[in-house]
Amino acid sequence: MATQDFKTTAAKAFLEHYDKLVDSIQEADLPVLGARFFCRQIISRETMEMVGNVSTLRALRVSKLMLTVMAHLDVHPDKFESALDVFREELVYTEVASMISLSFGNIPTDSQHSPTVLTASPKTAIGKYADYRKNVYLRSKLPHKGKWPPAPCKKIIKLATIEIEDDRSHLALCKLNRSESIDEYMKNNSMNSISMEDLLTEKDGSLPKVVIIQGVPGIGKSTFAWKFCRKWAKGKIYQQYDLVVLLRMRDTRVREATKLSNLFFSEDADFSNEVAKAAVSNSGKGILLLMEGIDELPASCLADGMPLSNLLQGESLPLVTIIVTSRPWAVQTLEEKFEDQISRQVEILGFTREDILRYISHAFTEEEKTEFLEYLRSHPQLESIMHIPLNAAFVVQIYKQFRRSQQAIPSTLTQLYTALVEGLLLRYIKSVPEFDTLKIISVSSLPEPVQTHFHQLCLLAFMSFTKLTVQVTFTDSEAALYECFDFLGLMQSSTELTINTSTTVSHSFLHFTIQEFLAAYHLSKQPSQVQELFLEIHSKDPQFSMLITFLVGLNSSVLHCIKLPESKIQDLSTFHLHLLYETQYPKDVCKFLGNMTMRYYPALTSTSLDLHALSYCLCSSNCHWDLKISLRNFSSLFRISDEFYKGHIINLEIMDASRSNLQLFFSLPKRLFSDMYRLVIRSCEPVESVVGDILSDSRLTNLKQFSLLNKSLQVSCNLSLIMESLFASHPNFVHIGLGNTVISSSDMAGLCKYMSFRSQSGSPELTLGFIQNSIGSESLRLLISAVAFSNILTHLVISFNHLSIDLLEMLSVALSANSSLQTLGLDNCLIDGEGAELLSTGLEENRTLLGLDLRRNPINVNGAAALASMLTMNTSLKILYLSHNKQIGHVGALRLISALQNDNKTLAKLSLPAEYEPIEYESILMDDIRNSGRIEFINNTNLVWNTIAHEFTSFDIWPYE
Repeated sequence: MATQDFKTTAAKAFLEHYDKLVDSIQEADLPVLGARFFCRQIISRETMEMVGNVSTLRALRVSKLMLTVMAHLDVHPDKFESALDVFREELVYTEVASMISLSFGNIPTDSQHSPTVLTASPKTAIGKYADYRKNVYLRSKLPHKGKWPPAPCKKIIKLATIEIEDDRSHLALCKLNRSESIDEYMKNNSMNSISMEDLLTEKDGSLPKVVIIQGVPGIGKSTFAWKFCRKWAKGKIYQQYDLVVLLRMRDTRVREATKLSNLFFSEDADFSNEVAKAAVSNSGKGILLLMEGIDELPASCLADGMPLSNLLQGESLPLVTIIVTSRPWAVQTLEEKFEDQISRQVEILGFTREDILRYISHAFTEEEKTEFLEYLRSHPQLESIMHIPLNAAFVVQIYKQFRRSQQAIPSTLTQLYTALVEGLLLRYIKSVPEFDTLKIISVSSLPEPVQTHFHQLCLLAFMSFTKLTVQVTFTDSEAALYECFDFLGLMQSSTELTINTSTTVSHSFLHFTIQEFLAAYHLSKQPSQVQELFLEIHSKDPQFSMLITFLVGLNSSVLHCIKLPESKIQDLSTFHLHLLYETQYPKDVCKFLGNMTMRYYPALTSTSLDLHALSYCLCSSNCHWDLKISLRNFSSLFRISDEFYKGHIINLEIMDASRSNLQLFFSLPKRLFSDMYRLVIRSCEPVESVVGDILSDSRLTNLKQFSLLNKSLQVSCNLSLIMESLFASHPNFVHIGLGNTVISSSDMAGLCKYMSFRSQSGSPELTLGFIQNSIGSESLRLLISAVAFSNILTHLVISFNHLSIDLLEMLSVALSANSSLQTLGLDNCLIDGEGAELLSTGLEENRTLLGLDLRRNPINVNGAAALASMLTMNTSLKILYLSHNKQIGHVGALRLISALQNDNKTLAKLSLPAEYEPIEYESILMDDIRNSGRIEFINNTNLVWNTIAHEFTSFDIWPYE
């Protein structure tokens, strides 16, 4: 290597990093760098042409380039920044430019500084190991490339990836239950997309500690890890990291690691120790570890003191950056154990709706595409997994295969993976000469010795998945224990390079989900006692949800082993619904549901698959159902004609109702609705015409409670259509509720006529709820007049409606005359002090009202005094809500408390604003009233719409005795 003296600080700054420059500048970047230095008149044309001559070794050309640049800077130090700009324009060399710039300020300017000898320093252990890793990533091929996975098209479609922020648990719940397309999901939840290039870029410029990348099986996590390492090895991303180590958690060497050096794979133990020692001495700075598939790792490997745990906790290498890929179910454990170290969470979502259509367009002709889309619409189970690239490939490939052979196309996940495994087995068998006559096979009728080998593979899949003996990835000697050297095309072999170029061959299943299917197949062939024991232990463990799904699809009789919570009303989860749908065996579904009342309240909007599975279970049961569901995605129905099953809906609350989806839902078998008692509809558009038809249907003879709540405020409600149906078909209704509607005087007259008709016919009691409606003065006058003469109205809510003084005066008179009203809700009705005084006058004579809600009104001190005076005479009122009345003041609160302390012994609950709790309330004189629990101070000033909506749709509005 040449030696040279440099006098200027500019040249010396480059010289200090000469070795790093020679090592890091890549072949592909040399011509570009040479051209840029030439354009800045730092090197000659001849030097630029030499740099681009590929016939000369890269190291020699880089050395010549840098020596020429330094020689020029020694004469023209003013060109220092211009030379740095050449590196700054290339993202991968920005760190080098920063280091050179830093050196510029630290090098002595003494002209007598001793001459520097330019020699090649030996590479560090980290540098050698980095070269080895780059060689591995550049020489290896994409896992499963070629025949696996099945590739209907060769187009590469970029996956949608988002960053998860703030409330992680809520967003995790969103992603596991999402019903929208990925586009809608990201928009509705305000999620930010993120690219691989921005993954490790923090807002403050620092490097992250632990980044979690999660995604469902088959979404592309392994491919992401492989591509990340390839891009780094090519110098395209994250060159600030000297070393990137890919650690596959299924690898035996990772699982069995007991010290840090075990994670730097090498047949030379001394070299591994040297690399680990160098990493520790530098605290892991400049090193990135990519832990791929941490959900496949036994819990023992993350125990305190284990190498992986020490890394994630920031103990052994505090400055290292770690990327973790995982299935969603394992992320919660990581959050709980390593929360302080997690810098960012990312979710790979997969194909957007547009991506799915593009993928299908590449795989089919236009005519085939139309038929395939119709097939998807009629099979929500498969449609719901098309955003997962691996599953999309399976669905398309198997659809084509079955369509050509005119077989029944799979409709469930189990049927899909059964067809996939059978296809792989058939492909293998065709490669064996003695079996070349076989056309179609099934896993239950394989020729020998294939059948034996297949069962051995299924056993291996089960044992490794449940972590009882060998690991997910294993060597030839481990495979020999199970006599499955013949992998039947269901496994792959991979070669792991070592530093001295020798190889280790290991084997794994083609995909983790295929391993889960084979494990489930093995379990399905075991005695019932074994299956029951397995489900008893693992049925609530999300790690085994896919295996259990396959098991139920293969053997529906095991459903009885899955226990529901013991209660009079059984809560059914979405997972249970999917399991039941997977069976496609109605009698076992009916047996599982039994004769109990089933309650299904999904946490978020239901997907089309959820609704499809629900309709399947409704039609396959003889139990009663209590449902709260969104119909946003209800577009396809499953019908069963067998009348043996007698399922009934007794309580139904519908969100996101439209005219079309209401008509679809109520076109399910008539028997489902014959016992319905309560119906709540939250609509996203005017639906009165459809509701009128529903209410007048002869099937709903037992319906007693009905509520309609429009999603948008002030939507006009054609109440006459509903009232006509009530007159004709439901003379014994017990509850009617309306919300967010415009109620005209003619509509209100119809309702009052219905109340009069009910009063004269001696019908059962009636409750009315009006919340946040636009009700004019004339309509309210009609309603209040009806209250005065009604003998059946027991509960009335008129919340979020303006009650003027003259209307309150009418209401006061009506209350003194009414003999049936038990609860009255006047929440947020702009009732001031004068209004409270008028109400108090009517209540002094009332002897039936048990509950009065006056929350969120501008009642002042005078109004409170009037109410306190009323309490000294009223002996029936049990509950009085006055919280959130901001003008009531300390004096008003004290007047009310004193009334309870001294004169009123019947009021059981008085709620007051927390900010007006009088000091006197803490005195010894008020010990009795304070200890009685009759008074509470409410400090929550937020308007919780769910609470109001519950009161609006509930029959028992207050818990009075």
